[in-house]
Amino acid sequence: MVIKKFNNSQNDNEDNLVCDHNAKGLITDESRGEIICGPCGQVLSDGISSYDAKPRYTLDNFLTNSQTGPKSSLTVHDRGLSTMIGARNVDFAGRRISSDTFSRFKSMRVWDSRSKSKNTTGRNLISALMALDGVKQKLGLSNIVAEHIAFIYRKASSFGLIRGRGKAEVMAASIYAACREQGIPRSLEEVSDALNVTKKKVSKCYRMLINQLDLKTELANPLDCLSKFCSMLDISEKTKRHAFGILKQANTSRIMSGSKPAVICGGAIYLACIANNEYHSQLKIGEKIKVSAPSIRKAANALGKGLSVERTNNDLS
Repeated sequence: MVIKKFNNSQNDNEDNLVCDHNAKGLITDESRGEIICGPCGQVLSDGISSYDAKPRYTLDNFLTNSQTGPKSSLTVHDRGLSTMIGARNVDFAGRRISSDTFSRFKSMRVWDSRSKSKNTTGRNLISALMALDGVKQKLGLSNIVAEHIAFIYRKASSFGLIRGRGKAEVMAASIYAACREQGIPRSLEEVSDALNVTKKKVSKCYRMLINQLDLKTELANPLDCLSKFCSMLDISEKTKRHAFGILKQANTSRIMSGSKPAVICGGAIYLACIANNEYHSQLKIGEKIKVSAPSIRKAANALGKGLSVERTNNDLS
């Protein structure tokens, strides 16, 4: 192999090595800081500098090493754009500040914290978004959904809809509305239990948000609940696919249109379990998905009759 020198275009004073492939197929490994010849694999240069303007940080050292800070977010009351006075009593060189400067900075910290929540609306927003951070972990919601929830709550706050209502009720209604808009299967009972609010108050606030904010929520689809319910009941994949086919036919023929999605899904799961010789009683299914056993029985009978009539009509045609 013939090794020769060539001048780097980014720095004319620095020479790098190139093999006899005439600098064709060079690979730059930025993570290792190396330039490699693609055809033969020879490391031609190492310890190169990264010319990327955006520094790469891990999640652990981002806040300590980042030059611009985290991106703005609606889930933070000030959107992450406010300036904070640090709690350390040292100067830029790491030396301790004098007693006069310490008392002055202590007063500045107090006024800084008071200025960020000087009105009731700001204090309400701070506590509501702190509650959202905990509920997001409870319900297993993503950051994108949390941003949408914060947007709905901020919009309700700007319209003055929170006055006279509890912030937990409006936050629960915002969570339910955002889940409905994003197509995430979260029932009204799950949301109300997560925030320790009654279902009646949450439904009342939800209707208020729909009317006042003109939200366009999608109709609940029983297919969205199927995966979650099958995981809760530990049902096999074959039975799950059978239940999926039942629900798909029911949606096409509009059987039980307008009924509660959990009830329809429970009836389809019960029929699929019978067809695949899996024993799951109506009472067990109802306890897992929080629906009464008579409702599941009624849904199973309606689905069985509707699908059998449709199958008979298709055979006759």
